[in-house]
Amino acid sequence: MHVISFPIVLLRLVIALVLGALIGIERESSEHAAGLRTNALVALGTALFTVISAYGFTDLLSLQHVQMDPTRIASYVVAGIGFLGGGAIFLRPRDEQVKGLTTAAAIWVVAAIGMACGAGLLLEAVTGTILALLVLWGLRYLERFVLPWSPVHRHRLYVEVEAGTIEQIFGKIYAACSKAGISVESIEVHAADKENEVQTMKVACRARDGQRLIQVVSSISSIAGVQKVHMDVPEGQLQSEDSRKK
Repeated sequence: MHVISFPIVLLRLVIALVLGALIGIERESSEHAAGLRTNALVALGTALFTVISAYGFTDLLSLQHVQMDPTRIASYVVAGIGFLGGGAIFLRPRDEQVKGLTTAAAIWVVAAIGMACGAGLLLEAVTGTILALLVLWGLRYLERFVLPWSPVHRHRLYVEVEAGTIEQIFGKIYAACSKAGISVESIEVHAADKENEVQTMKVACRARDGQRLIQVVSSISSIAGVQKVHMDVPEGQLQSEDSRKK
């Protein structure tokens, strides 16, 4: 079996690291946990495992009754990377929405890119990176026009209202949301306790336009009897709204 030199191994590892980092930059810009360093390390590790699998045991071939399968370690890498990708997937309890699927898929693709670099398929690895970035960057904007009705592209807002008597302002809050074209998903009311006579109401809203959700907070604040309004915007929602305007 042909043994490659250290400079070639180093070249493959560096290219894998750079390609993985490129996809990591995209994930980092979208404020995902598995960002630049994670994807760079995944690509570097899978490339190194592939090199080890293909060339790390060539000296054992001279021994009698010894057979080597160069794809054995690589196959375990493919199976093992699923555990890392699975760690990026979680269920957000607040709205029961699954998050992290794209990040997990990106990690899986980065592992394939790293293995391609380790196997010497550098052109294929570069092509795979370009296509992955096209999916992560390009299709993100395309799907907003192709699938504008999808719940994924609707903005969510969680408003917490404190008032002396919730019953008197309940209808006004619902009317303010309806007037702004915002659908109310759920309403949760907490009765006043002995220490605090203020009642609390949590309203979960959804709309296609994120700015409508921001504007309705001002309307709710102006309702007589409302003492405090707290707005909870999901992470990255306002950033995506601003980037779409640009």
